[in-house]
Amino acid sequence: MYEGTRDPENHVAQYKQRMQAVAIPRDAREATMCKGFRSTLTSPALQWYINLPTKSIMSFATLTDKFVEQFASSRNLEKNSDDLYEVLQHRNEPLRSYIARFNQEKVAIPECNADTAISAFKRGLLPEGDLYKELTKYKCRTMEDVLSRAWAQVRWEEDVASRAKAYPKHDQKPSKPTRNDRDESFHPKSAKETNNPGRGRYQNRPLPRSKGMMVSTWPDISHLAITKPELIGVLRKMGPQVKWPPKMKASEANRNPKRWCKFHSDHGHTTEDCIALKIEVAELLKKGHLREFLSDKAKNFLNKEGPGLPTKAAPALPPQQDR
Repeated sequence: MYEGTRDPENHVAQYKQRMQAVAIPRDAREATMCKGFRSTLTSPALQWYINLPTKSIMSFATLTDKFVEQFASSRNLEKNSDDLYEVLQHRNEPLRSYIARFNQEKVAIPECNADTAISAFKRGLLPEGDLYKELTKYKCRTMEDVLSRAWAQVRWEEDVASRAKAYPKHDQKPSKPTRNDRDESFHPKSAKETNNPGRGRYQNRPLPRSKGMMVSTWPDISHLAITKPELIGVLRKMGPQVKWPPKMKASEANRNPKRWCKFHSDHGHTTEDCIALKIEVAELLKKGHLREFLSDKAKNFLNKEGPGLPTKAAPALPPQQDR
């Protein structure tokens, strides 16, 4: 029903479309169209129709002309392509919402210029957005190409948002470990117990107590007759027989940049203090490697005791080290 506040031309067009679907004899069509038009009006518009002078309407065309003239103030202003520059993406507005608003304005323009639409769409985007940067670097020739890239960006943004909800970040600081936790951290489980054979070389089991002391789980390789830097050079020549450690896991902020470890090829502690190096050398010695670099005292010991490397009684806790 038309009450007088909407575009009168749109109302007339809709009425004509409905009446074309009705079978009306040709000689009665004009009268039927005029009398039927009354049933689509209400409020001020209906009152206007009732107040029309008798015999003042000779055809439906005359009626529609008077109708549009009466309610001309309610006509929609005809939009043009330049009006699209007024459509801007709001701060924090999802790209999907901006595309919907832009398309709503675009379809209301009878003959929209394609180049203007492309330019206005890009101009309306937030300049710091990824889509704006892409459309600036790679020019699109058609609006279909623009929307194709826009919807691809929408899918990416919504997928990121969906994953962020499914896997929220926990910014809480880890609680301080208890004494038991600290004890366990210095006595990690073996590779067999953790079902991870790749970690076995750098996992050490505590040895049984003897005379009130705990035998150190960290191998003593002071029996070598070469320096640690020279030892690294020897290890590099051994090829795949040597298991080189991964990069240190501690964050950069928690490591000393002045201390360099040639075995890790990373900073955080010195080569001389590297526990992983001691473990690797001990493993190689057990397999019969590097024995030519042992001191005479150590060689004599091995000849008497058989294969293996003597260990030295020491406190069970190793020195603090970034790994």
